[in-house]
Amino acid sequence: MIDWSPVDLQGHLDAGQAVFLKLWKKGCGACKLSIPAIERIEAGYTGQVIFGQICTDDHPEMLEVSGSEALPSFFVFKDRQQKGQFTGFKGLEKLRGFVAESLAR
Repeated sequence: MIDWSPVDLQGHLDAGQAVFLKLWKKGCGACKLSIPAIERIEAGYTGQVIFGQICTDDHPEMLEVSGSEALPSFFVFKDRQQKGQFTGFKGLEKLRGFVAESLAR
């Protein structure tokens, strides 16, 4: 997964790409635990969805986007619109289901 700035995210959204975004914080255990799961999910969407993450330590303004300080927070965007938001890491299958359901909207 690629590290982004808010400008990078906006560029992908403006281009109309399907986007998976993870907001995370340094030192967050659940944020680190989610990495292998996200990598597995990402492999299943090669060429369909671009995956990126933004560190809220570096970009605290992104916490306003999530509406919560609970991390990690995951978002799916499609057709320039947010299709889903999921907070907390609850395992591979829950996260995989969230991505699939959000993209189907």
